[in-house]
Amino acid sequence: MINYTPIKKQKIFEQIMEKIRQSIEKGDLHPGDKLPSERELAAMFSVSRGAVREAIGALASRGIIIVKPGLGNFLAALSNEELLNLFNLVFVEGEVNLLEMLEWRQGIESNAAYYAAARRTEQDLHNIREALEKLEYSMGQLELAAEEDFKFHNAIMEASHNTLMINTFKLISTIFRQGVYEARIDALKIPGKSEIVLNEHRLIYQAILEGNPEKACQAMNNHIVNIGDQVETFS
Repeated sequence: MINYTPIKKQKIFEQIMEKIRQSIEKGDLHPGDKLPSERELAAMFSVSRGAVREAIGALASRGIIIVKPGLGNFLAALSNEELLNLFNLVFVEGEVNLLEMLEWRQGIESNAAYYAAARRTEQDLHNIREALEKLEYSMGQLELAAEEDFKFHNAIMEASHNTLMINTFKLISTIFRQGVYEARIDALKIPGKSEIVLNEHRLIYQAILEGNPEKACQAMNNHIVNIGDQVETFS
């Protein structure tokens, strides 16, 4: 017997986001492309400008769209695959429990930083440094920088050379990304917080560069604890 379950009705702004996703998938829109104006999108989809604005806001909060005041809205300069992966986050049902995610991160990421400092290769150091530089640049442009943040942590996980840790991280990468996005959004609400967060990333990298496992583990743990304090402030 077929199990009949109600079909979830999409809101108008979700339908608009789906249309944009399909345009990327079909190749009609490419990374870095400028989107039509709110007025043009509203006319194209026969919807209100308010619905378009809501869709743009949701995509901007996830780093899919970059809003440049006075210039317009642009797709992030990521690969097609990265953009489509980010769209998956938007449609994930339910909310990520950030505090539970941070508990997981303390247990896994702090140890990953420890082993990264002990086992990192020159290529690993290059990958972590490159991710840090991209994070610095993005934050310097006052962008959300959530994807750059994720890639920094992913580079450290890879540098641990612990297959089980790396595979576990990949399994929860979608939820992890969503948690990073929400934390970054909150950080932007606190004056000076972004620079503090950036410095925490620099300290983690420096400890791994020095080959100091204990220092790297502590720097990562401090970073995650500070995110937890921030989450509790906004919860």
